[in-house]
Amino acid sequence: MSQSFFYCSELSRQRGEPKYGTASVGEVWLLLEYPLWWSRDAFADSAIPTEVKEYLTHALAAIPRSRLLLIKQDRPRRPRLKFYVVRAREREPFVAEFTFTAYEELLRIDIAAAARARDHEATTPAPLHLICTHGRRDKCCAKFGYPLYKALRAAGAANVWQSSHVGGDRFAANLICFPHGLFYAHVTEADARTIINAYDERRLVLGKYRGRACYAHAVQAAEYFVRAESGLDRLDDVRLAGRERVGPHSWRVAFAAPGLGRVYETVVSSRIAAFHQLLTCAATEEKSVEQFTLDDYRVTSDHTLAPV
Repeated sequence: MSQSFFYCSELSRQRGEPKYGTASVGEVWLLLEYPLWWSRDAFADSAIPTEVKEYLTHALAAIPRSRLLLIKQDRPRRPRLKFYVVRAREREPFVAEFTFTAYEELLRIDIAAAARARDHEATTPAPLHLICTHGRRDKCCAKFGYPLYKALRAAGAANVWQSSHVGGDRFAANLICFPHGLFYAHVTEADARTIINAYDERRLVLGKYRGRACYAHAVQAAEYFVRAESGLDRLDDVRLAGRERVGPHSWRVAFAAPGLGRVYETVVSSRIAAFHQLLTCAATEEKSVEQFTLDDYRVTSDHTLAPV
């Protein structure tokens, strides 16, 4: 593969780059159906009315750790479109679903209230699976993401959506499972079937796991290490119990396993990898990446970290 033409996702796979600790961070996700063509800056360049763009932008500014993605499905245009407000928290995450015929109808939705209200009348228990297909942002998302989306839809997966840029182009095909906000990397069709089936059973597939969106990157890495060491793969097997910084680039992170009466304490450190790589398909120079290491791991019945 020449330096002038490459796929960053293939370079990442060839290098065997660790995936854990790389999920985009966000606790509230606004998913807005926009069935037309996406430019590189999909939301800003869309034909959504200016007042609606401003309303959504203000909502993002007012809601901590919130993100917006455009979504769509290959289907004949229907008169009613979807808008989802996802609360991707660790405990009792949920999706609030709204339908509309004109984007101006979104101005009547109290988005912050929808993100707070677990018992909102529009709440749906159905999972959503997003695959980044934003080829104008990075060609890997078109090459790897779109065929994955097509294959799953052809197999009858009604709750699979295309998504605009989710972060981590070099991990394409990227798959996100909402409402928990589980990010997966380098997903093939076979991987996706395994991941979706596991999610239906409230389990993780650790080999492709980037992390959970509601956790900071160091906590994402700590969760991976705890699950890899303990073999616990159910979503509710462990809960974040505490964290503290113990050095400029180190954190002590504790996860509790209520069902087992155990606490898993880790110390993870962030280091700049010795190697350099092209991080996107548009990159013109190689850069180093942040990676996490497990420095200490112990199992106790209690912990002394500040609760989260």
